[in-house]
Amino acid sequence: MAASEIVMHRMFAEIVANYHPFAEYIGYQDAEEGFIICYQGANGEQYMAIDTEGNVLGDTTMGTARTMGLVAIGAAIFCAMFGGSNS
Repeated sequence: MAASEIVMHRMFAEIVANYHPFAEYIGYQDAEEGFIICYQGANGEQYMAIDTEGNVLGDTTMGTARTMGLVAIGAAIFCAMFGGSNS
């Protein structure tokens, strides 16, 4: 794993810990507006969208209208992550 990937994983794990203290960070994937972070929460696998500045754009656990699209993106990422391209 490249040094930059290690830094990204640490940064994203910290974001998950700040927003969802009892969740476990799983991984991330590049997205159009920034990144999609995958984590295991009380209600199963969840996703957060963040921009390149680290601002949370959406979170599947928040239930907002904006985050509804993340479910489809999250499913695609889940398949990609467990299909061999684990970032």
